[in-house]
Amino acid sequence: MTTAPTDADLATYVASARRLMSLGGYERTGNPSEARRWGLDHIRAWLDAHDAPDARPTVHLAGSKGKGSTAAMVDSILRAHGAHTLLLTSPDLHQKRERIAVNGAPIGYAEFAAVADLVLSDAQAGGWSLFEAVTVMGWVAGARAGCDWQVLEVGLGGRLDTTNAVREKAVAVILPVDLEHTEILGDTIAKIAAEKARIITASCEVVVAPLRASALDVVRARAAEVGARLHEVTECCALRPEGQRLDGQDLSLRTPLRTYRRLKLALIGPHQAENAAAAVLAAELALAARDEELAEAAVREGLATARSPGRLEVVRQRPLTILDGAHTPLAAKRLRQALDALPVPRRRVIVLGLLGGKDVAGVVGALVGEEDEVIVAPPASPRAADPAEVARAVGERGALVQRVPGVREALERAAALAGERGAVLVTGSLYTVAEAREELLGIAGDRAFGVR
Repeated sequence: MTTAPTDADLATYVASARRLMSLGGYERTGNPSEARRWGLDHIRAWLDAHDAPDARPTVHLAGSKGKGSTAAMVDSILRAHGAHTLLLTSPDLHQKRERIAVNGAPIGYAEFAAVADLVLSDAQAGGWSLFEAVTVMGWVAGARAGCDWQVLEVGLGGRLDTTNAVREKAVAVILPVDLEHTEILGDTIAKIAAEKARIITASCEVVVAPLRASALDVVRARAAEVGARLHEVTECCALRPEGQRLDGQDLSLRTPLRTYRRLKLALIGPHQAENAAAAVLAAELALAARDEELAEAAVREGLATARSPGRLEVVRQRPLTILDGAHTPLAAKRLRQALDALPVPRRRVIVLGLLGGKDVAGVVGALVGEEDEVIVAPPASPRAADPAEVARAVGERGALVQRVPGVREALERAAALAGERGAVLVTGSLYTVAEAREELLGIAGDRAFGVR
């Protein structure tokens, strides 16, 4: 049973979160020059000087789509097997402490503040970005909690991402690659794949989800270059989806270890079945590297209990309201395919809010049809895309479009338009989804505490 935080715990947490938010970096500014200054040597030097709090068996995930959900599934399976896990993900939906989960739950308010103080008070951490600081805090929290496994989601790219400061890993997972952050990672799928493939290091096992040929060629070349062992999901696994529902799905899966029949997955959408195959294979290989065999019961429990808030998440029934942070053309395409495979009413109103620097035309083209009604609502972020640009792209698709100042107004208007028998889809950015969750579920996020 979780104990409610005291006023003192909340106060120290808020002070620490504000201190972190003052650090800046690309995540805060959206300025590509901030990202181009990244490096790993100073992070590794700090880790070496502080007894290597990152040193534990690792599953590391990179890709444009599916990292968070697949990471959550791997973590859930490992915990069901008996592992004591650290899960690092980004961005957070509501509170910074969500990025650091120990045994499936965000670390407590007081522990977050204590770890933040430990890291930020160190002169050697001067000049770090928000992402660098929180990632290192996660490793420190994992060491303090005695975690024996960690699952790391790359923040952006892979080669110079702070999570790649880990010197050794058991498994690297490469998930689908799409055009994203082109001003930082490159303007082709191959260039972006090259950045992500650099999480592959010597002696690790590599799980590769279904990829475009141009990305797959790059990943194969990187694995061969460093002598890593490649396991392509399409080659060594057989997946059979067996029914999509709004509360989950069933699937059967054959891996090199065994055949799993009628698995229940709590996450919805055909793409989540593909992510589940990658997650199961990664967990099998990770434990095999420690001379352990993954128990079938752990796979069943892990998939049935895995959660990934804000990813095809149903939060209300009347009108049916679904949240999904689809921010790339590939993600938008998969979202549309998932909706078509689910019992979702044809009367749909889309609430769309994107961040700047995204492929607006690509996302809108993959998601919006001329029969849709779209409400453009910018998230409350200095990095929000120009609503006029987003609305223009929607109009070019022939859909009805209107603009409102923010997410709250968009939700009210969308519910009225959809009616009790229709559906509301909130998408475009996890920032937009986070605001919607707070409004609809009554969640107190950092903004409620004055942390912006």
